[in-house]
Amino acid sequence: MGDGSLILLPTPGHTPGSSSLLVRTSQLPPILLIGDLAYNADMLMEDKVPGKGDAKQLRRSYAKVHQLKQQLPELVLVPSHDAAAQTRTPTACCASTSPKAQICPSTARRN
Repeated sequence: MGDGSLILLPTPGHTPGSSSLLVRTSQLPPILLIGDLAYNADMLMEDKVPGKGDAKQLRRSYAKVHQLKQQLPELVLVPSHDAAAQTRTPTACCASTSPKAQICPSTARRN
């Protein structure tokens, strides 16, 4: 893809009906906004299921994200409660050499 598409993916487990949003552009690596699927990206990548939610559904959703990560090795995971996500997201936004990709929080503050 890389066409500016937004794809909503069902990732239930922490809460019923939870979804993640895959963002695809030609200027940036793919970004997956996983919301409350995991408290932080490391927890998801290490298959550590939180104490809240349906553990069986969480494991299935985690497996979907792992499979997507295998298909898209540059995929950036952005959990909503992960303090480190703030540092990863601008890096993803500025990873490209395209001038369009230079619009990100870290660049915007300096200009």
